[in-house]
Amino acid sequence: MELMMYLLARDVPTTREEIWRDTGLYAPDSTTDRRALESARTSFERDKALIRNLGVRITEAITHDGATSYTIRRQDYFLPDLQLTPEEQLALRFAAARVDIGETWDLEAVAKLTSAETAAAGAGGATSGGGTAGAAADGAGGGTLSADVALETAAAQQTAGSLLPKLAAASAERAQVRFAYGGRRRDAQPLGLLCRAGYWYLAAREDDVVKTFRVDRMESDAEVGERGAFARADVDVAALLPSEPMEIDFGDDFEARVRIDATMAQQPTAERGRVAERHDDGSVTVTARVRNRAAFRVWVLDMGRHAVVESPPELVADVTGWLRSLVDRREAAS
Repeated sequence: MELMMYLLARDVPTTREEIWRDTGLYAPDSTTDRRALESARTSFERDKALIRNLGVRITEAITHDGATSYTIRRQDYFLPDLQLTPEEQLALRFAAARVDIGETWDLEAVAKLTSAETAAAGAGGATSGGGTAGAAADGAGGGTLSADVALETAAAQQTAGSLLPKLAAASAERAQVRFAYGGRRRDAQPLGLLCRAGYWYLAAREDDVVKTFRVDRMESDAEVGERGAFARADVDVAALLPSEPMEIDFGDDFEARVRIDATMAQQPTAERGRVAERHDDGSVTVTARVRNRAAFRVWVLDMGRHAVVESPPELVADVTGWLRSLVDRREAAS
């Protein structure tokens, strides 16, 4: 991924030696050790093959001195306009709401490929009774509600979107970045970018401590220093935040109980919770630690009318009020 980000960030084709020098990924600068060079060549060829296996084309060219240069052209990487019809966009939204692919970026992708104007009018309802909240989402209405969630997430990313290419390039080139965050100036060494629960995070070392900064909460543009300013850190960036979006700390901390009917109980979506009880009708009651109620809402809504939030009361009230607001907004727009 670092090699791919580096090649995307470059405006001109780059030779193997320049890539090695700028990224520090393969061999120490100016090394003449034969084993180290052979290992570096093997790793470099492996990484190029992995990128190509992902369907990303690496364009090669011969420079004036006979060396091979590499680049990833933006037109070879980014999707063109798919020109989806309104009906196709709605079908895509509905599918994303109904199918759990085990990742957190599916609704983000839908928001980028579709537009708010093509969402069908009408939505499911929100019901409450006996201290529970049910996520009612039938037919196209369920797809529309989930599409609304996707679009809200995309709107929250508008600030992050302008910073991401700059931060990705700074990470690949080992350039110091400066930005305002939490009311004060930060001077950090970027290590990489993470996407969790629909939000981008910058993993960076600040004052010799590895931290994560939510990109859309940065309070200024990022100033990027000279490349190669620091040594690459041996840090597992992916392990800095939980892979389960509901467990990322957003200031909440609940243990939720959710009743999931037999239709959904064996699906991957349901398995994101921990089974507390199994019932004779095939339904299950699962518990989940919720530190991010927005991610919890999306999880519940993805299961539609097959899931009922049972406790705690504060979370039941929150989900019920949120569903009602979505329905009211959709009815007002229609």
